[in-house]
Amino acid sequence: MPEMSDLAPLLYRSRWLQSSLAGEARSRRERPRFDGPEELTGRLSAAPGGQYRADLVDESGHREQVSCDRWAGPIPFPRLLSPAWLLAHFDLEFTGAAEYLGRPGYSLAGSRRRASRGRDGDGVTAVVDAELGVLLRYEVTDRGRRSESAEFTSLAVAAGPEAEPGSPDLSDDQVRLLCRSALGPLRLSAELRERADVPTAVRLGQAALAATDLGRRTRWLWQLDEDPPPIDRAARLQVALPGCYRIDAIADPAPEPACLACDGEHLWLVYPDRVAIRPGAPPPDGIWPVIDPAWLLDGYRLAADGTATVGGRPGLRLVADPADLLMRGPLSDTMLGVDRVEATIDLELGIALRQVCSLEGHPVLGTELSDVTAQVDRAAFRIDPAPGTRVITGGLLAEAGRSPARAAWMVARGTTGIALELGRRWAARPRP
Repeated sequence: MPEMSDLAPLLYRSRWLQSSLAGEARSRRERPRFDGPEELTGRLSAAPGGQYRADLVDESGHREQVSCDRWAGPIPFPRLLSPAWLLAHFDLEFTGAAEYLGRPGYSLAGSRRRASRGRDGDGVTAVVDAELGVLLRYEVTDRGRRSESAEFTSLAVAAGPEAEPGSPDLSDDQVRLLCRSALGPLRLSAELRERADVPTAVRLGQAALAATDLGRRTRWLWQLDEDPPPIDRAARLQVALPGCYRIDAIADPAPEPACLACDGEHLWLVYPDRVAIRPGAPPPDGIWPVIDPAWLLDGYRLAADGTATVGGRPGLRLVADPADLLMRGPLSDTMLGVDRVEATIDLELGIALRQVCSLEGHPVLGTELSDVTAQVDRAAFRIDPAPGTRVITGGLLAEAGRSPARAAWMVARGTTGIALELGRRWAARPRP
């Protein structure tokens, strides 16, 4: 029976078919805010070289013909024909051999990866074709209820390619490295540095918004009086997945906690004058793209660009060209728009030693790990407050050191200030 380290490259390579196929398929996606689900049925064909054709009918009876030649045009039933999204969004396991429509396959099940950038549910089951790597069927669930599904209802495969199939962007070993399918649970200790050129990112974003009709009409509202400052932060990071981590700020991050530590059951937030205790929770969202770069496997044009050494550790250098992407700073939690990501992936641990995110050719967000080891101190994930330390378990207001009355007063004051500023800008706006 195969391991996930064998099935991961099979799922990734399906985008570069070696044989032609033709069949009928159907999909269904629940839409809670709409009257009824989104449904699609149709007949499709696919050939090596990224050639796709389909005749599709939606839930309203609207018919559409689509075609794709390599990267130009939409792929019909993309989640069946290009299932690398499973690697990017779910932790998968092989659950047994399967047969569907007379074709041999493998059954998979998975739970959502924390680094996932999609809006998929929290679980998935699927049957992958043992030869082609396409999905024969899949079902995504969210909180125990089906949210999306698709399947072939008929499928025929031609013997031999009809065109030059092309080569996948990444080798099998590079795919395994990105999704960590051949590696054990992550153990990591390192210094993490984040640098963000926020002024440049804001300037470029404002220029793009100002070029739109809506942006021109609302310039008085969103244009800032002064540039926000750049960001340069550092912290000591320790991780022992699945549930343990610790982040110690190297410089004072006030008013944010100087230390976050989680042992899987409890989360400690250490401030200069108090320690707050919450139920255990995963690391901050911005940390995950650094320690789990599998998100790069879905929706981005990847190019392997040799190897590079970062902090004395060898890594695989990758370039990803997304059309539009929001990246979150791992320490500042700042969200910035980017259109290119250059990453160096550690060849031993499968983590992003360095990431440089650019917008219109300008680097706007960078992260780097140094002093990396696979050794961690398990005792570091638990905080024992010193005698006399104020320990808080009363929720966010108590953690901030404010009573409910004080918090309500600050909210009212802030709301009033925002209203006054908007009124000032409205009164000062240019008149036609």
